[in-house]
Parts: sequence; C-alpha cells; structure tokens
Amino acid sequence: MVTGEPNDVRLKNLDGQWSVQIAENGKVTRHLFDAKAVAESYAEFQRIRLGLPGKPPIWEENPVDERPKRLRETPDFIINDVLDLAEYSDRGIVTTLVDTHGVRLRLHLTVVTSELLCERIANALERRYGE
Repeated sequence: MVTGEPNDVRLKNLDGQWSVQIAENGKVTRHLFDAKAVAESYAEFQRIRLGLPGKPPIWEENPVDERPKRLRETPDFIINDVLDLAEYSDRGIVTTLVDTHGVRLRLHLTVVTSELLCERIANALERRYGE
C-alpha cells in the first residue's frame, strides 16, 4: 500500500479463520477471527470509522463454499434475559444475553456499535409494530 491510495477494508477466509484487512492512510493491518460473523461486524465497524460505504467485499482465491447452505445458516438467537453486569473490556462495555436454553452470548460494545445496534433494533420494531 502506498500513501495517498484510498482507505479500504476487506475480508478473507484463511483456512477456516477470517482475516480483516484494513488499509488506512497507506498502512495495512490484519486481524484474525474464528467466526465469520465477528469478522464481518469488526469490518463493518472499521468501514464506518473510515467513512467507507457499503459492506466490505470478501476476497478469496476459492470463493465457492463447499458446505451445504443449511450448515452456513445461523439459527435465531432468541433473548430470554439480559444480565445486568457492569463489565468492561478493551473495546467498551460487555453485555451478556441469555437465550431460552440458557446459552449465554457476550457482546463487547463500543459507543459506535452500541448506538448502531440500538438504532437497528428501533428500526426493526418500528417496521414490525408501526410508529
């Protein structure tokens, strides 16, 4: 990457892990994630931070996913409880959600991602139940 080239964010699958490549002001950094959804969320946050439009492209040498579609789909996570724990991480606040089977999901939220999450939930509720 050369200084003056446009900023960019991309995803790549590397032997089962997901790499997020960030080009910012001529400097390229990479971050590895085990889960595609986490990598996509991180990449989306970076695109918002850099003022880039749209979703980051996924670049792969072999773009064909051999797994059946049903294995790529993630089931809905139905929230049964939100634990009121005052936890913090290097990314911001940590919120723990519990599904109907007792499975816990820990969300590490920054100010930007928490605002985005609240906005999307509010928009979904307005679409579903009206104003």
